[in-house]
Amino acid sequence: MNKVKRGLFVILVILPFLKGYAQSDMIGYGLHKTLPQANNLNPAFLPDYKFTLALPGLAGFKMNASQNFTNLELLTATNADSTFDISGFYDKLRNNNRVTGNVNVPILNLGFRSAVGYTAFTINLRTFNRISFPKALVDLIYLGNTGENSDLNFDKLAFKSNTFSEIGLSHGREILGGKMTVGARIKYLIGHSYTDISDFNLSLRTFEDSIRLSTAGFTARTAGVAGYAALDDGNGDEIDAVLNARGFGLDLGATYQFSSKIQFFGSINDLGYISWKDYNKNFVAPATSVTFTGADFLDDSFEDELDSTLNSLDNRIVEEKASKFSTSLTANIYLGGSYQISRRQKALAIFYSELYKGTLVPAFSGMYNFQYNAFFNFAAGATLMNGRVNNISTGFTLKLVPFQLCVATNDLLSIVNPIKGRAADIRFGINLTFGDINKSKRKGKKNSSNTIDTIDLGVD
Repeated sequence: MNKVKRGLFVILVILPFLKGYAQSDMIGYGLHKTLPQANNLNPAFLPDYKFTLALPGLAGFKMNASQNFTNLELLTATNADSTFDISGFYDKLRNNNRVTGNVNVPILNLGFRSAVGYTAFTINLRTFNRISFPKALVDLIYLGNTGENSDLNFDKLAFKSNTFSEIGLSHGREILGGKMTVGARIKYLIGHSYTDISDFNLSLRTFEDSIRLSTAGFTARTAGVAGYAALDDGNGDEIDAVLNARGFGLDLGATYQFSSKIQFFGSINDLGYISWKDYNKNFVAPATSVTFTGADFLDDSFEDELDSTLNSLDNRIVEEKASKFSTSLTANIYLGGSYQISRRQKALAIFYSELYKGTLVPAFSGMYNFQYNAFFNFAAGATLMNGRVNNISTGFTLKLVPFQLCVATNDLLSIVNPIKGRAADIRFGINLTFGDINKSKRKGKKNSSNTIDTIDLGVD
């Protein structure tokens, strides 16, 4: 019973911090000319600065958290008798509900820009967490035992958590006389912790005086810190070996200047894997069936009956050390284009999608961008994501010699009015930036040819 309680405790502790799905970073694309970290989204993006540096602590963080079925208003709503409005909450549930949290902490970002290229060295700490659960899980709590021999299927119940560090080296370069840029990043990955519970295949059949739980069997995989915590024979002297997971990743990107005003761009990120070697542990549940006859909730016999049922399940779960296995990263893709309204203004259309457990999770954004040289860059847009069309993204970079301040969010409404929000998304950081590559190019053009076609008049 202790292991069951431990597992329930871990889930209950983690769940409040995981709120979302679709880790799109539309605002990063909108600010890519002056935001060095946007090169992580597309290695073909060449920042306007000659030299960029982000140090630990100053580099800040990028956090995304959201979910697809409720908001704080519903979670705090009450009925006339001050009880929780479970009916309103239940009505908003989908057949498959997703809850996700992602955090990216930049440790180091060092970039060098030439007239036609950009090379960057980056170190990031990343964590990716997802829970998906079917509406049937709440059906049992809300509707209770109907006594009508009804079936509740929990086959959509899943949990995945992956924490790792990435050390990346990227290079982007102009080709075709500057009409196109191409870029690639190779990443060395160090896995820290992994947990995956999938293919649950769990069902409940309710009878008039009992509930029967049946499962076709499932496997929960753990590795790294999670596997170390699950192993009974682990000790503090062995913790260094937990970080022995290694892997590689690849990002690819390109931009194409179709005309003087129209540009197309695209990238595919996180193609790669991590090989988990040490402290791997599986929890294997065979096909089984357990009947819970029930008891009076207010009676002491309720806890005894529940303990007996959970112990029956726990005793059938086989714990075993697992051999080496590999896991793939969650690949994502960006496609889009921009139209240059004037020298300082442009409009963008961006499509994003990621592949998670065979399901595409898409988002689409229309965005406006205003840039005043390398000094100030502002972007704002509306994004269709998680079934909403009012997901507002906005942000800016501001050059304060020698520092650059960046504040941005992909969900402004959840910050301005959190009671209505389903998500929380924020990017904050300070970069060291030096030089303006465009200023050098403009000066070079002016010196090379004194014609009306090449002189920058400084007006839109």
